[in-house]
Amino acid sequence: MKVHERIKQARAAVGLSQVKFAERMAISAGYLAEIETNSKVASERVIRLMVSEFSIDDRWLRTGEGEMFSSGMDAHLAAIFSLYNSLDHQFKMCALNQMEELAKLHSQLKADK
Repeated sequence: MKVHERIKQARAAVGLSQVKFAERMAISAGYLAEIETNSKVASERVIRLMVSEFSIDDRWLRTGEGEMFSSGMDAHLAAIFSLYNSLDHQFKMCALNQMEELAKLHSQLKADK
């Protein structure tokens, strides 16, 4: 598998359209489409942005070796992390509060079993 194919695979793994994925990296959707179809080569900047924005493993992206996500992160967690990073501070705080409430509810449900 080549770099452009891994980019497409990573985008699919985080569950984003080309438009949304490109927006998160501040590139055009057209440029991303050209990368994914191998019409253009992904710049070093694009690769670095994917690594930092989506926790894609740099070595996997460049060579195909290792795991897709850094630190054993799976696709669901990477998608959550990516969405969280796109939020303004006040929305991040709201998201954290909601997760805390869900964790409490989960603990209560487990204790009731």
